[in-house]
Amino acid sequence: MAPVVVEFSAREPERLARWWADVLGWHLDGTSVRPTGAGVELRFVPSSTTKTGKNGVHLDLRSESHDDQNKIVERLFNAGARFADIDQSSDVPWVVMADVEGNELCVLEPRKVYERTGPVAAIVVDTPDPRAQAHAWAETTGMDLVGDRAEFASLRPPSGEGPYLEFLAADSGPTGMLRLLAE
Repeated sequence: MAPVVVEFSAREPERLARWWADVLGWHLDGTSVRPTGAGVELRFVPSSTTKTGKNGVHLDLRSESHDDQNKIVERLFNAGARFADIDQSSDVPWVVMADVEGNELCVLEPRKVYERTGPVAAIVVDTPDPRAQAHAWAETTGMDLVGDRAEFASLRPPSGEGPYLEFLAADSGPTGMLRLLAE
């Protein structure tokens, strides 16, 4: 199975890597953040480009209960994250935030499906064709296809542990300061 890596372009890669390592409780290795258990490597590379608009890739963070969701939101906010508006409805059960460089993330309400993912429940990718992207990534990574609809497709590691890779229907493909790599 080819591992999946999320790469962040950052004005201050060391600072952003340290921030993510701290909030996830993972290991910092230079400008890489590695999970202590189930998870996916996060890499941070320098960029002089300023973030404009919503990223086409973001992380969904898992919570174990509504109280845990509130604690995660509070911990992120106290670490410098801010609430973000990406035109989400006011009645969604998740909380949209942005890290210290403005990269969007969601703190999900408890969902049984994500109980074995570790702190990152899913890597979410905007794409015009979720099915085609999911099938291509399944072939590249060896992940199992577990959801296959026109508007949403999902992959899961064969071990059942680690984050899902989810593809959502959007007008354009991944853009912005994060990208998904298979190594």
